[in-house]
Amino acid sequence: MIQRRHLDLARSTDAPRFRLTRPAWGAPGLRYKELDGDAEILPGIQLIETSGHVTGHQSVLLRLPRTGVVLLPIDAVAREHLSVPPEERVAGPFDENEAELRQSTRKLIDLAAREHAFVIFAHDAEQWQTLRHSPDYYD
Repeated sequence: MIQRRHLDLARSTDAPRFRLTRPAWGAPGLRYKELDGDAEILPGIQLIETSGHVTGHQSVLLRLPRTGVVLLPIDAVAREHLSVPPEERVAGPFDENEAELRQSTRKLIDLAAREHAFVIFAHDAEQWQTLRHSPDYYD
């Protein structure tokens, strides 16, 4: 399941970031379900369109029976982005679109607050130390 904009970009010749992986996006046997925006893909699993870091980026919202709501922003936001108003967030060297990045940051902050979500950040070594690891899990 992928945002249509992301798949189009990955397959195009206009995106240098996908140059090395471009052949894999059309590998035989792959089937994509293309999405246009947020979508609940199964009960309790929602994909959230969060472009900005890259066109068509997706975050994941899980509704777990005991843990509650878990938000995985993936590469859309890091913990340090929560201390800066989204309207002031500056794009980094690997971010594609500053306006979309700010919009997605606001969307995720509002979603996390509204849902009282437990947010698990990508690339956060400090948080990683506090999380459950296999064979433990969140349920």
